[in-house]
Amino acid sequence: MLESLRKWWSYGWGASYGGAGQTLYADGRPIPSLTQPDALSYPAVLRAVSLISNDVARLEMEFSDPALEQMFRRPNQFLSGFEFKRMLLFQCLVYGNSFALINRRLNGEIYELVPLRVGSVSLDTSNPAGPTYRSTDFGILQADQVLHLRALAWDGLWGQSPLNMCSDAVNLGLLTERGNLQATQNGTASDKVAFVHPLNINQGARQAIQADYLKNQSGTANAGRPAVLGENVRVDRISGSITAQLNESRRYSVEEVGRVFGIPAAMLGSTQGNAYGSLEWMGRSYVNSCLSHWCEILAAEIELKLGEKPYFDLDQIQRPSLAEAFTAMRTGVEAGVITQNEARDYLDYDPVAGGDKFMQALNLGTGGGTSNAGIDTSEGNSPGDLND
Repeated sequence: MLESLRKWWSYGWGASYGGAGQTLYADGRPIPSLTQPDALSYPAVLRAVSLISNDVARLEMEFSDPALEQMFRRPNQFLSGFEFKRMLLFQCLVYGNSFALINRRLNGEIYELVPLRVGSVSLDTSNPAGPTYRSTDFGILQADQVLHLRALAWDGLWGQSPLNMCSDAVNLGLLTERGNLQATQNGTASDKVAFVHPLNINQGARQAIQADYLKNQSGTANAGRPAVLGENVRVDRISGSITAQLNESRRYSVEEVGRVFGIPAAMLGSTQGNAYGSLEWMGRSYVNSCLSHWCEILAAEIELKLGEKPYFDLDQIQRPSLAEAFTAMRTGVEAGVITQNEARDYLDYDPVAGGDKFMQALNLGTGGGTSNAGIDTSEGNSPGDLND
């Protein structure tokens, strides 16, 4: 088994993955990296990372072991369960990896879970017995002593940052925001205009008019200031606003960030296609194609290192409206699929007496009586149903 793992990690044995890791293309060329402040300064990225980490953190984790359930409600004396999970997911989304020390007592009982600082952990695969972690704060740690979340891990060992893997899309968004800022500051955010003079004026006069316009009309300080024109001088727009072009680029880059993280663009601020039906579908898509994946990443690592896989109640994120829930529960009760108390439990209502019996609407059943086939029900007016 160990030899097969050596072959599987053929380039990894004897290697060390350190800090935030070096991200490489398949042919070994380094991918242009983004620093955390740069990437997170783009609103769409910050929204995507915050949305996923907050949503996963607020999900209840259900264990059959009460001790594990309590551990993830209060992993240590400084952090709540929500803050702990949010920190792990946030770091993993941005850097590709996040770590937490599993601190155990001498009898093997878990005492606390301690998040490890970004960049303070490296993975050493040179030990024939298996990979070990090196922490600048805690020294050498065995694999079962560390919770390790990986974002994109094609080798199964070290995660790659989604932001670095798709740095072009993020850089496009950053350039768009900077272009909007510069256009606003220098006045080019407004439409380009031309002053059409009725007379044939010389170059000096044209330059004087232009200089006067730039001095008194351009820039944010002069926004809204009226322009006073000479007799018969008109203003023509000769091109559209550069802001419109930048906004189109921004929309595209927001969609690209959404693709990187698996989040519908409408949830990142895009205003297109925000009808109720489409938003409802987008919410389900977000849960199924994004959140459920990150929940599985966290759950699988917990099962591997702590021995039990937690259950995440994703219904907390995507619940129907009260009217929709009532309609669905009524249909289920009347069809005899669920009981009245099961419907009330789904709606977080207390059970009622007699609510554990299955019901069925009369128009969906056989009537509950016996058949009258072969019985004369005509009272002498017709042959009835008797077969002679």
